[in-house]
Amino acid sequence: MIYDSIEARDEIFARLRRACSGSRSVFREALAHLKPPDPPTPVTHADGDRRSLAARFGAKLEAASGSYEILEDAAEASQRVVQLAREWGAAERATESAAETIEILSWASRALPIENLGELLKQAGTSLIVPDDMHDERTRARAARVNLGLTGADAAFASTGSIVLASGRGKSRAASLLPARHLVLVPMSRIHTTFEAWLRSLRAKQALGSFLRVSGQVVFITGPSKSADIELYLTLGVHGPKSVHALIFDDIW
Repeated sequence: MIYDSIEARDEIFARLRRACSGSRSVFREALAHLKPPDPPTPVTHADGDRRSLAARFGAKLEAASGSYEILEDAAEASQRVVQLAREWGAAERATESAAETIEILSWASRALPIENLGELLKQAGTSLIVPDDMHDERTRARAARVNLGLTGADAAFASTGSIVLASGRGKSRAASLLPARHLVLVPMSRIHTTFEAWLRSLRAKQALGSFLRVSGQVVFITGPSKSADIELYLTLGVHGPKSVHALIFDDIW
């Protein structure tokens, strides 16, 4: 028998009414015997002084396929950036696609958490690329060929190994997205126990609103880009950097 749409609807509803009116309920189960679920508990937790939180953050990042170093201060961290740029640049020059000079896709020097780092890198022979307008085709093409990205971190969480990056003036999101390697500078003062603790600190300083207003986009990054879409085989670097390396340094003296 062929029904039009109204007849088909009425027939379906009639069948449902007959099924629900029977002695055995099709859609209702007796739930009285089931134990109610336990109340929700916090997903993450961390505590300790700034150095123990730094170690906890690094360990969590490493567990998420990232890597880290804990350095004494900003001066040591800046020297390490130069050293890594040279080492990674030498490795890139061994490939046919490498540029003649070491290039870093970076936040602007003023946005990095180490003073005068941009000038130090220039003195070391490194070309610092700070994209202003990614709508420009030539800017995009130049940024796409750089394999090392350098950023700071607006916040980091010891409980998960995650970092917070807010894009804005001089803080292009391309620096943490396009290059194969992402080098992130993490001052210990910006490591919080949890995401919730970070929000509490912003609210306590009445800074949450201004932080969101000046940020074009806020992203949370936990280690390198990962995908397991194909046969559940985990692959790094599919949608972003293949490696994320954090330089953690003490900025409180």
